[in-house]
Amino acid sequence: MATNRKSYFHYKEGELFSEEVALGQVAEEVGTPLYLYSYNSLIEGYREVSHAFRKLSPLICYSLKANGNLTLCRILATEGAGADIVSGGELYKALQAGFPPQKIVFAGPGKNEEEIEYALRENIFIFNVESEGELKLIENLSQRLNHPARISLRINPDVDAKTHRYITTGKKENKFGLDFDEAEKLYSQIKKSPLLEPVGIHFHLGSQITSLQPYLGALEKILDFLEPLKEKGLNLKYINMGGGFGISYEEGKLPLNIKDLAEKIYSLIKKTGAKLILEPGRFLVGPAGVLITQVLYKKNRGKKRFIIVDAGMNDLIRPSLYGAYHQIKKLKEPHEAYPPEVVDIVGPVCESGDFFARERKLPPITEGEYLTIMDTGAYCFSMSFTYNARPRPAEVLVKKNHWWIIRERETYEDLVEEESVPEELFFSFKDPSLSFKSRSLREKKALLAPIPFTKMQGSGNDFIVIDNRSHLIKNRPEFARRVCPRKTGIGADGVLLLEKSRVADFKMRIFNPDGSEPGMCGNGARCIARFAHLKKMVGEKCSFETLSGKIFSQVKKDGVCIRMKDPSPPHLNLEINLGDGSYTGHFLDTGVPHFVLFVPQVEKIDLPEMGSRIRYHRKFQPGGTNVDFAEIKDETVRMRTYERGVEAETLSCGTGAVATAIAANLVYTLSSPVKIKTLGGDLKVYFHKSGPHKFTEVFLEGEAEVVYEGKWEGEVS
Repeated sequence: MATNRKSYFHYKEGELFSEEVALGQVAEEVGTPLYLYSYNSLIEGYREVSHAFRKLSPLICYSLKANGNLTLCRILATEGAGADIVSGGELYKALQAGFPPQKIVFAGPGKNEEEIEYALRENIFIFNVESEGELKLIENLSQRLNHPARISLRINPDVDAKTHRYITTGKKENKFGLDFDEAEKLYSQIKKSPLLEPVGIHFHLGSQITSLQPYLGALEKILDFLEPLKEKGLNLKYINMGGGFGISYEEGKLPLNIKDLAEKIYSLIKKTGAKLILEPGRFLVGPAGVLITQVLYKKNRGKKRFIIVDAGMNDLIRPSLYGAYHQIKKLKEPHEAYPPEVVDIVGPVCESGDFFARERKLPPITEGEYLTIMDTGAYCFSMSFTYNARPRPAEVLVKKNHWWIIRERETYEDLVEEESVPEELFFSFKDPSLSFKSRSLREKKALLAPIPFTKMQGSGNDFIVIDNRSHLIKNRPEFARRVCPRKTGIGADGVLLLEKSRVADFKMRIFNPDGSEPGMCGNGARCIARFAHLKKMVGEKCSFETLSGKIFSQVKKDGVCIRMKDPSPPHLNLEINLGDGSYTGHFLDTGVPHFVLFVPQVEKIDLPEMGSRIRYHRKFQPGGTNVDFAEIKDETVRMRTYERGVEAETLSCGTGAVATAIAANLVYTLSSPVKIKTLGGDLKVYFHKSGPHKFTEVFLEGEAEVVYEGKWEGEVS
């Protein structure tokens, strides 16, 4: 009996639907080409595998290489799946999607040092090791980090899976895995190592396998190999038989019968006492996805008929690469009265290999209508690229009668965001008089394109925000000194630069008007989170690096809420002498240092004079401190801030608001959330008090708005 998995793509009232959503409606609103996935199809695929193998209670590790979209991965992680990864990038995505490290297995024949160290630090479940050199590198890194590693050796059992030669991985001529003699030697080495733990054995035969025999043949060889290992005292806890479960791309061709496979391997696995690991990818997500494309033109050349669509081989390369077959359907249900036509469905890419179907019988197709390429959930978007400078398509998820864009369509700007143009290429190296710095402003303008910026404000704290992922700004401090002055530059309390990060969605760099770089800025953090969301770089929730640690944010309709780092233990009732008398305040670090003084009437403080003297007081050297004056009235705090780096009063300060709220709780028992009123607007500070002077889960909420957008055409160092 074949799989009973139903299709979640069907015609209703003449329109093709996914679940309860008409695909034509999505195509009109989002544009084409676009990938669309069915939530319930994905869920049913996972549950079908889980149910078929339920007697073995396997760990099912979804293969991210099939489709690494974070939303799809999060759905599977929520269902209880683990992750099968093959790179450091996939490890990062798996963790971002919510797969727990103790359910992540790391395969692949070419893991590099950086990837292995990353995986060790994250304490992943198992490394599937494929060579002696890789094993030595893992052991060396384990020793250096003093961190144990759980090892499973990948065996190449020399079994022909009878699939396409590009996607078979279990034959001796393939690059993957170890032969049995190599594996036996390495298991002995692992057993002797103090930091390596031999926990499993792994094989993976390839992809799109629809027959049981390759799995049974390989498993028989693996079980025979385990006997001598047991005699040597090696009882492996896990047998990982990989994935590769085939699906039905073509009508009449059956998928792998996983229920039969599960029944036939049950007794074999059970008698070993080992736990089963599976690594399905295509089987889960392949039937859940379609690629929707619009017909651009029809073209006849003699008897040959071409249908030219707006999707290309860069969007879906499987037909060109493997000669893979995908069913193609019209979004409008075809009428049986019209005879089919024999056509080639081709794309706009300048390659003769750019096709989706050749000599295919299809119902009559007209220019402007939409077509759907079926079963494109796996190895389709994940293998897409930008050849011919074609931005990659959007991705959409459907659940019942709702749908969401889960990846925005790439833009032309996205095509060049990773690139940078070395300035030195466009002036002479030989003649100092022609160096870039010696050129006139007009000459520099001619050489360099204007830099787009967004002026933003958060509760009156204003910033110049720039996407600097392409390193447009190299000398950041000098740039800040040039653009922040209000009479000779753009004017701002600071420059926020959004840059690349390996551990978060992006990195925030902030520079004060004097060129100094603070560790954190609460109002700036809210602004850059809003900026990244508006520019479609992140969703409503994101994380980003700062010099003081990782920040988490959520963009809301009327503001932005960020989770701050836990503040340092406060130094309460710190007395300082300014010459004309002593002043008592409270010192704490909320990403940057703050000295908080509670006063009867905050408006009457000579803030420029007092703030400057406290900012440079010897007790706060060498870095100095920000200074916050606060007045409490009716459970609300009014606050003014002298900000170092700005060297003046700012209309608002986010980290100062957090410092003041914490101090107000300790001194005046104000409870969370503390309302802070600044000259620039209102803020709320939330926190959890977990000890007498210990605060966690600290959140800052307030407005973050775009003031205007512009382009800087001045000099850039």
